[in-house]
Amino acid sequence: VKEFLKGHQVRAVKAERNAARVGAFVELEDVLGKLQMAELNSRQYHGEHTITVDDAQPRNPYLAKKACPRLIGPSKYCRGWNIRGHCDWTEACSFRHDARNFVNFGADLEYERVPRGSAKYDELATEMQGAGLGQIKRIRRVVNKSQEAAYEARRSFLHEKHGCVVEKELWHGTACSVLDKILTTGLQCPSDCRASEACPVSGGKGLATTLCGTDCRYCKEKHDWDMCHMFGLGIYLADRADKSNRYVTPAAGSKVRSLVRCRVNLGNPYLIEGNLKQGDALHSIVRCVDPSQHIDALGKHAWDTLKCHDAYYVKGLGHEAKTGFGVINSEYIVFHPSQVLPLYVVDYEA
Repeated sequence: VKEFLKGHQVRAVKAERNAARVGAFVELEDVLGKLQMAELNSRQYHGEHTITVDDAQPRNPYLAKKACPRLIGPSKYCRGWNIRGHCDWTEACSFRHDARNFVNFGADLEYERVPRGSAKYDELATEMQGAGLGQIKRIRRVVNKSQEAAYEARRSFLHEKHGCVVEKELWHGTACSVLDKILTTGLQCPSDCRASEACPVSGGKGLATTLCGTDCRYCKEKHDWDMCHMFGLGIYLADRADKSNRYVTPAAGSKVRSLVRCRVNLGNPYLIEGNLKQGDALHSIVRCVDPSQHIDALGKHAWDTLKCHDAYYVKGLGHEAKTGFGVINSEYIVFHPSQVLPLYVVDYEA
């Protein structure tokens, strides 16, 4: 890459591979003009290949006035909406992310009581009781038509991509004070910023990361690793209720806790069967990338370079898990909100 950019001083290079597309992000010491960009696009890579050179324009104030093309495009999602680039400038997005352009804008959230004695009530109650999580107060079915449509659209996309998808019902635990909000907007991948106590949206709720996007004037400080988000800034779920229960915090003044039962589209998941070599090695990643170099023991299946993967399945290691480097019980991490469909909320008192 540096040879291709000969004549320009390179500050940093980050290789990128997205399925069959190969490229790199490059940070230069000096700003390039239009003529210099045109000259770069006329160059031959290794003297024989034509490649495209684009300007990412990070922190360009002009772009902040324009709607994000990813958000208003076919995917209707931009991972950079709440990423300021504290750990990786290439993941930030300089465009504007208007709330009205999100798939769940204006969504209606409703709850339907699940009757005691029904098949689903008994199924969930059995799992909760088996996990020793106390007395169930009620079970409610989540009704959010916007999220259901987004989930099905994402499922169709991944099914077309892979020919099949893996789906599971899993548990998710979070702060009960924000439950209605996240079930309305859909579970979102965490930001790289911590929640400011001064923020009227995210402050005072005991959150590790902000609920806000990059337009928030309060939540700007970097979210640092603190034995958290071990496998990236994704949505974490578990097949055991007692594992997800560890991440539940009751609302202020209440003893009632809530777990969310979700249908999860794992697409083509990647199996992780080892401890991390370094505790914070994957903490700041914002998408599903090849983690092989950071795992002390590789599984039987190699990373699919062509189709890539859509989620991590981190297999529990039991007594072989190293504190801060591995997990005792299994967990699942997805990096797209439309791969998670909340189905039920179980309210209980420990």
